[in-house]
Amino acid sequence: MLEERKRAVETPGTVNSINGKAVLITGASGFIGSHLSRRLLSLGAEVHILLKKNSPEFRIKDILDDLTVWYGDITDYKSVLSCIKNSKPRIIFHLAAFTNVTRDLSLAESMIEVNTKGTINLVRGILEKRIELDSFINTGSSEEYGNSKAPFREEQREVPVSPYSASKVAATYFCQMVNKTAGVPIATLRPFLTYGPFQSTDMFIPSLITHCLDGKDFSMTEGDQTREFNYVDDVVDAYVLASCHPEVAGKIINIGNGIEYRVRDVAEKIVKLMGDPIRLLVNVLPKRRGEAEHFFCNNERARRLLGWNPKVNLDEGLGKTIQFYRDYPPKF
Repeated sequence: MLEERKRAVETPGTVNSINGKAVLITGASGFIGSHLSRRLLSLGAEVHILLKKNSPEFRIKDILDDLTVWYGDITDYKSVLSCIKNSKPRIIFHLAAFTNVTRDLSLAESMIEVNTKGTINLVRGILEKRIELDSFINTGSSEEYGNSKAPFREEQREVPVSPYSASKVAATYFCQMVNKTAGVPIATLRPFLTYGPFQSTDMFIPSLITHCLDGKDFSMTEGDQTREFNYVDDVVDAYVLASCHPEVAGKIINIGNGIEYRVRDVAEKIVKLMGDPIRLLVNVLPKRRGEAEHFFCNNERARRLLGWNPKVNLDEGLGKTIQFYRDYPPKF
């Protein structure tokens, strides 16, 4: 049974195409979803979220009173249908997912249930309730490219290397099929490695930052692999822009700055920015089996179709992120 908490309070908007519209976010209590929720409130949207009972709310605790919360589960079609019926969204941002990039095949069933069938449930609900959508932004994953050759382009063949990436490829293809056959205005964004405030501390950048704050040496791989690092505000910009461009329906769009950094160099930069409080224990940990040596995107499509340009450089983004974890001691 879904429960409504409180209807969103409209605030003066700055983007005419979003101001006053009902939007539905799945995965709003997650890292990117929580930042997107704040941004949409600031733009004057009427923000509804589908929230699983007992899921952690710490990232959105301060804005809950401004959201309309519908309790349900993306894997439960009845609760998804009830949420859609009551929220009547014009725009949907689908970020709910079960994320685990390990190669453990025992995760396959759960991945398909949440990431693939959950997406199907959302689309079925829209079609059953005959909701007239302006935009449906599905969240894919850079992991869909697997260990293929970088820089990754949207038109290249996906090479899933885990149950997670396989489930995401399936969801992406389903969304493209529904766009072509039923005209649902779905676009899929593939965010590349993202960091910033409120990211879980089991991820690389916040893990290293908290090790520095705690004065504990940090174990890592040899760190010669390269990655790109995107500040969360830039990624949220892309979500908002995508929802305002109906012509992107049916397309897949990489969201990433495309700037390649060696992981060890980024680790050394973080430690230096924090005053060299710890040692990096390099080459202590093994790399993941099948881990890509180079992992970054070509973002020409995002720049051309969305007019998107990342604004926050690495030094600025790391500085903001470090300050957040200095000011916000709880671990999550």
